[in-house]
Amino acid sequence: MLFRSDYEVDGIVFKVNSLAQQRELGVAGRDPRWALAYKFPARETSSILKNITVAVGRTGVLTPAAEIEPVQLSGVTVRNASLHNADLIDKLDLRIGDRVILKRAGDVIPYIIGPIVAARSGSEIVWQMPQHCPSCGTAVVRPAGEVAWRCPNSDECPEQRKRRIEYAVSREALDIVGFGEQQARLLVERGLIHDVADIFTLQPADFAEMEGFGDKKITNLMQAIADAQTRPVTRVLVSLGIHMVGTVVAQLLMNHFGSLQALADADVAEISQIEGIGPIKAQNVVEFFARAGNR
Repeated sequence: MLFRSDYEVDGIVFKVNSLAQQRELGVAGRDPRWALAYKFPARETSSILKNITVAVGRTGVLTPAAEIEPVQLSGVTVRNASLHNADLIDKLDLRIGDRVILKRAGDVIPYIIGPIVAARSGSEIVWQMPQHCPSCGTAVVRPAGEVAWRCPNSDECPEQRKRRIEYAVSREALDIVGFGEQQARLLVERGLIHDVADIFTLQPADFAEMEGFGDKKITNLMQAIADAQTRPVTRVLVSLGIHMVGTVVAQLLMNHFGSLQALADADVAEISQIEGIGPIKAQNVVEFFARAGNR
């Protein structure tokens, strides 16, 4: 069968045409037995790997990313691609200057399949993970059993601070409407915010001379910050950005301890006894609350 379309699609769905037969076939869970989805194979192209950059996340994880010569793939211009971690780069034997093969996972996320070794000229550069954090200069570490390299300077690293604030105000945490990545970066860079608690000390005057902040926007943002004070305690716990403590784990912890104070006073053994909370997550929680600034 030949399928042609005048616009980009990543697959098609085959359906039984008869409504009577659809009712007879029924559904399994949420999936209709009378319909079948078919994904087209992901398209591939090639481009030049110009550079590998490193971003610092809110928990200090250093994540490499590929900068490539702009290329058209599945209807979009691709300039960057995910590389996940240093081990993947070593496994693929990627080098700066390589011609690489690209795909888009699910026709959404660009990723590199590998280099075209035969196209190498000898001028390609072997990449290595930086030994110091690109944001604060602290020597990076690789905890035992992890693939990720981390910046251990969680209290003072500017990039970690920006990322933590950005995460704290996100929808799954405090959900402060109108407070996103751009606002988080700006406020941290100006020294108005150092941690999550500082969000609630902001005043209208702090935004008065900032570009893009008119009276109405400032009023709406202050109201959104006030609204965030009514969020459930699980949202507050999520907003703290403790490594491995997302919505599900936060709910388990609060169901058991009932308050942040009780959780902050708990030890690893007590936290680990909760079903679904292992010793590593428990250790992360204890280490977080062991720092005076966090308490």
